[in-house]
Amino acid sequence: MGPSQGSKDGVLDFLSAGREHLTFRLGVSFRQPLRPASPTGSLLPARYVRLQVASPPPRRVDGTLWKEGLVDSSGAPFDPAHPPADKDVVPLGGIAPLGRPDPTTIVLDRWLAVPAVPPTRALTRTFAMGTADTAIRPLTFLSVPYPDPSIDGTRLDVAGVAYYREGKLEFDRPVDGEWIAVSLDGFFPPERASADYIVRVQPDPAVTRGTASTAQTEPADGAPTFPVTPAWRVDDPGTTSASRSSPGLA
Repeated sequence: MGPSQGSKDGVLDFLSAGREHLTFRLGVSFRQPLRPASPTGSLLPARYVRLQVASPPPRRVDGTLWKEGLVDSSGAPFDPAHPPADKDVVPLGGIAPLGRPDPTTIVLDRWLAVPAVPPTRALTRTFAMGTADTAIRPLTFLSVPYPDPSIDGTRLDVAGVAYYREGKLEFDRPVDGEWIAVSLDGFFPPERASADYIVRVQPDPAVTRGTASTAQTEPADGAPTFPVTPAWRVDDPGTTSASRSSPGLA
């Protein structure tokens, strides 16, 4: 499936995923990218999402391992120890969603404000579906199948969003394994109409600077910004974080 997938109501693009951080672009509430954005006063100041990261990914709600029900482009079962070279991993239809992780495996649990996009920035707050550079971006795929982003039944190749945030989040502790699961619904409830993300942790790169005699090596920071990644469902746009009874978008 490649690194770029979307959902009916939102998109999350992973620019990098290290042992201690995630760099991302997050958009909520799709709109046609070339149409004028909604006036700022017609939108909420921000939408709120609860981003939770667990490593390793939790078992599915039916007790199977997270890797069960995932296949590569040839239809062969996905092997986390040997990811496909084309980075194409697809969840089969009918598989169970991920269950709630053991609290000891949660490396990040945070509410994020996603501000409304000002009309003057609407054209730069877009996501080109399926075009991210797989040589640079981390291997990312959905935990379960989810529809492509669409408006009035028309699939969006380039999606504009009404709310947007980008940035880098530091984990509460370093990730030990090679895979993380990312949820915008707190991995709950079991019957949720959303998909979580499974992301491969990238090795820590290093940048060598200085002369041949005085070179020093330090971690590289940041990643080129291209378009896009995966998938969840936004509930009632008028809902606020104070009025929600369960974790997820507000």
